[in-house]
Amino acid sequence: MQNILIVAAHPKEKSFTSAMADTYGKSAQQHGHTIELLDLYRCDHPQPFVTYDDANHIEVTDAVKFYQAKIAWADEIIFVFPYWWGSMPAILKNFLDANLLRGFAFEYVDSRPQGMLQGKSVRILTTTGAPSFIYTITGAKRRLCCMWKKQIVEFCGMTLAGCHIYGGVDTRGKNTEKILGKIAKLGG
Repeated sequence: MQNILIVAAHPKEKSFTSAMADTYGKSAQQHGHTIELLDLYRCDHPQPFVTYDDANHIEVTDAVKFYQAKIAWADEIIFVFPYWWGSMPAILKNFLDANLLRGFAFEYVDSRPQGMLQGKSVRILTTTGAPSFIYTITGAKRRLCCMWKKQIVEFCGMTLAGCHIYGGVDTRGKNTEKILGKIAKLGG
């Protein structure tokens, strides 16, 4: 059984992003996994946006220690977010910037990055309002998945278990049950 950290990033509390995170978590728990859910907009450990004078010496605050302990604990990390402006919400990008620090997530050896989070897998679950095929034919899905895989996940020594873009999300609930059914299967 695995320790699974679910990191959700949507400013609306009762969002479809939250429903996706809850569905994945419940399914994984039913299969014997231990779940921890972090809602970045509602967590007790808020992080200001990263500022620094020296990128190699970013202050390790109590919030950073909290989040790094959660990351270290996890065998699998699930990122759930809406696909905005070709990427992720700013709060999720800041989470990565603030916590995946040199000396924790990666190190340089002979001027080459070496990931330090080996043995962990990552899964991306994201939603869009436009139909999925738009993101396929424009290359947007490939770009998002490649960015996560090469510049974040593999850079830190982890593996990408899946990058799932659920397009055509109808916020009136018209097609959401079908999507949640697919996500429940992923959690098992």
